[in-house]
Amino acid sequence: MKPQDARRSPLAAAGLLSRVFMWQRERDARLYAGHTDDQTGVRVGFCWSDFGSLGFSWLTPLLNLGHKRRLEESDMYSILPDDGSETLGEELHRFWDREVRRATKELRKPKLSRVLIKCYGRSYAAAGAFTFALEAIKVMQPLLLGKIIMYFEHYDPDDQRSLYMVYGYAVAMSLSAFGLTILQHLYYYRVQRLGMKIRVAMCHVIYRKALGLSSESMVHTTTGQIVNLLSNDVNRFDEITLNLHYLWVGPLQATVIILFLWYEIGPSCLAGVAIIVLMMPVQTWFGKLFGVFRSKTSVLTDSRIRIMSEVVSGIRVIKMYAWEKPFSSLVTDVRREEIGQVLKSSYLRGLNMASFFASSKIIVFVTFTAYVLLGNAITARRVFVTVSLYGTIKLTLALFFPLAIEKLSETLVSIRRIESSLLSAILGELPPNAGILEVKGQLTYAAQQPWVFPGTIRSNILFGRELDPQKYERVLQACALKRDLELLPDGDLTLIGDRGATLSGGQRARVNLARAVYQDADIYLLDDPLSAVDAEVGRHLFEKCICGLLKNKLRILVTHQLQYLKSADQIVVLKEGHIAARGTFEELQRSGLDVAALQSANEEQKRRPAPDSGSPLSRRSERSGGSACSLLPPAEPLPAEPVRSVAEETRAEGNVSGRVYLKYFSAGCNPLVVTAILLLSVLAEVAYVVQDWWLVYWAREEFSNGTAAARPPHPEPRLQFYLGVYSGLTAATVVFGYARSLVIFRGLVRSARVLHDDMFAAVLRTHVHFFDVNPVGRILNRFSKDVSQMDSMLPITFVDFYQNVGVVAVAASVIPLFLVPVGPLLLVFLYLRRFYLRTSRDVKRLESTTRSPVFSHLSSSLQGLWTIRALGAEARLKKAFDAHQDLHSEAWFLFLATSRWFALYLDGLCSVLIATATFGCILLRDGLEAGEVGLVLTYVVTLVGNFQWTVRQSAEVENMGDGVGQRQTDGAGVQLYGTTLELLNHDGVRPAGRTKCDSLPYGLGAAGSRRW
Repeated sequence: MKPQDARRSPLAAAGLLSRVFMWQRERDARLYAGHTDDQTGVRVGFCWSDFGSLGFSWLTPLLNLGHKRRLEESDMYSILPDDGSETLGEELHRFWDREVRRATKELRKPKLSRVLIKCYGRSYAAAGAFTFALEAIKVMQPLLLGKIIMYFEHYDPDDQRSLYMVYGYAVAMSLSAFGLTILQHLYYYRVQRLGMKIRVAMCHVIYRKALGLSSESMVHTTTGQIVNLLSNDVNRFDEITLNLHYLWVGPLQATVIILFLWYEIGPSCLAGVAIIVLMMPVQTWFGKLFGVFRSKTSVLTDSRIRIMSEVVSGIRVIKMYAWEKPFSSLVTDVRREEIGQVLKSSYLRGLNMASFFASSKIIVFVTFTAYVLLGNAITARRVFVTVSLYGTIKLTLALFFPLAIEKLSETLVSIRRIESSLLSAILGELPPNAGILEVKGQLTYAAQQPWVFPGTIRSNILFGRELDPQKYERVLQACALKRDLELLPDGDLTLIGDRGATLSGGQRARVNLARAVYQDADIYLLDDPLSAVDAEVGRHLFEKCICGLLKNKLRILVTHQLQYLKSADQIVVLKEGHIAARGTFEELQRSGLDVAALQSANEEQKRRPAPDSGSPLSRRSERSGGSACSLLPPAEPLPAEPVRSVAEETRAEGNVSGRVYLKYFSAGCNPLVVTAILLLSVLAEVAYVVQDWWLVYWAREEFSNGTAAARPPHPEPRLQFYLGVYSGLTAATVVFGYARSLVIFRGLVRSARVLHDDMFAAVLRTHVHFFDVNPVGRILNRFSKDVSQMDSMLPITFVDFYQNVGVVAVAASVIPLFLVPVGPLLLVFLYLRRFYLRTSRDVKRLESTTRSPVFSHLSSSLQGLWTIRALGAEARLKKAFDAHQDLHSEAWFLFLATSRWFALYLDGLCSVLIATATFGCILLRDGLEAGEVGLVLTYVVTLVGNFQWTVRQSAEVENMGDGVGQRQTDGAGVQLYGTTLELLNHDGVRPAGRTKCDSLPYGLGAAGSRRW
């Protein structure tokens, strides 16, 4: 990145925000304009000092760049040093170690929740000051609104003092709007960054503990389960930080608002308070149910991801035996149970959102019904102050407070799962039954199941060691790799895929052996490295490598190839895990051990076909692998097997097409359901807005009829009419609101289930080549994080967007004056949305593609735990994992920052509109009624906020819809490979298995030979 691009520094704004609004002095604002070193693969940063502005202006150049072209990883900003995975993880681990020591002394189990509070509690508590200030401003705004309406109720053109006072209230109203905008986004910026820190630290600790899992622990802890911890459970820390402070701010704000309501409408407010008191335990119960459903869902998700991991790892066997349907049934059954729990959670979310939609209406209805039945007359000021105060308490108690309980319950479940799964991992492999195990000297190990990781062949062999060209060349010659590398276009810099899928079995075995040989160790444990190669290559490996290059080292060779026993210094014969005999070859012969029988059994084994490594090309490669240094003269050099390169993860470009949304909705909703949703929505929104309008009409009629004085506590016919209409509108708002939410959530969850099943079916039907070039972590990423987003986050975001669209549209139709400021505002909003979305989509896609390597690295590490620990490579693997996490954090932080940029500018424009409307009402005071002023200002404050939130949610729907589109694209892409196979023997009889052949260029001849 060029030096002049350093002005895009994210810490530029972060430093200024910290100095001005966080009341603490941090280090100078510095960020790194990063690039990646070609040799080491490490992102290097150049430090630049620069201060941005409060308006996130440092993001504008990046947004301009994203508007012109697709963003790449090199365009992202490097993370802050304090946000690095290693820094955060080691800090959390230190706190965890202290907790373990303290728990040991106190004879109790260590608690992760205590560790998180001690590590991050002080920083998060400081953010509570922002929450308190935000909610204090929200409480003051209705009071200022009441003062302005009171001026119009008692309007006197000659009263200059009242005019000056109302201008003062207008200034205060405008400043409160701007202050609310700034404080709100400072708060969200701070807590979202803190949530990111907790998540990154937890991922580091989980990976660190995963590297220490024993073989016994791995029996109970699967790769899929650990991937699920990193993909789903840790994401709760991103969510819980947003609203947790409302657990104490909510009740405090409710108490203050009740006092103001008592001042405005007297004891009648107790009726509304009673509804709030009744709602609180219901919301608490909902939160506990969320925790229960989350716990059950997590167990089922673990099971599904575990099966998916096994399917992907054993896809060749599954396809060979035509086991797609049984495994598909396994996943479908687990997914059906998982969707059942997700649907229950979605119904609860639907009830929560419907409660948010209707709660303030119910409270206001009960309050004013009690108010008028007690003989009071309603006025415009009382109506709008009360409605605004209840609107404030609605956000807090009907949305933020339940969300805090819900997220707290889900996070506690995740914490318990993380503690029970990994944090008590026991080190050590297979413990000895008796005796003492003592190792002197450095040890290295070549596993029987070859382990390679995604990267170049050279990086797999060096495994973090310095490159010694002469030693490296000797190792390649001894391990019969020289010929293969010479025939590869990129030589030893050729990329290999996850699990070494782009290599043959013999090539993986020789790379695995070369890694062990290159390590400068004292003891070499070689677990049957000759089993995956043919006799010629095996003889070369034994003579040139084991007895040649390593002749001065202590070598322990596990093998079934008994022709090499005579060369051994000491032989140990194992039977069922116990030592049956030991000694030299001559000593074993003299001891009466039937060595001849063992050798004859070995000869019989040698006469069997060589182990298949995946294809006929693989066999040819095994025979040619040692041709450059073979003990026998080769007849004719055969070409080595080409190594396939790893496919880069694809990213979609451009807007999310309408077909994606159509596929998403039609997957779970037929046309009749869509019609019902539209009808319920229109009815709910009309009832919602008309209820407020009816209150204004009622107050105006009372004022015009001169009935503002107290009336007797006996309902009049006219009062019965007003109350009857008001009751009907309230009931319609509640019924239609709840019905709409439940129907939408059910339909969208069904859509998620169908899309998951389609994607899984497509993966099962695809060609094996798809699994060779796509890492396991990348595939599991699709079925874990992305599916989780479709299950839970996308329905919530869509319903929120859809609900606000209805409110804005119906409000504009009932109050045409509302369209006057909304028209120009809509144009500006749409321009900002378009400008923002082009970059936001790319950043979101980068966030998705940079997340996959984290899971791939974890999956690969778990497969090679024995090798990693034997070579003492834990530190190097942790650094690589931290590098993957840091790259993902770059994309995640940019996504958070661009979202704040978009929201800040939208809210800023809304604040300008609020100020304009407030002063406009005062300047046009002649001829305006108090009810009209109250209605305009109330809807400007509330609906303009809803309007900008609708625009933001529409952007979020498109960002998440891009994920749905990517899943559909992935499914469509692999479906192109979907084929079935017909096998005919020489009698024309179909064996068990698939019974149709379409397009595979594969068949069996009369003698059963392969044809290609």
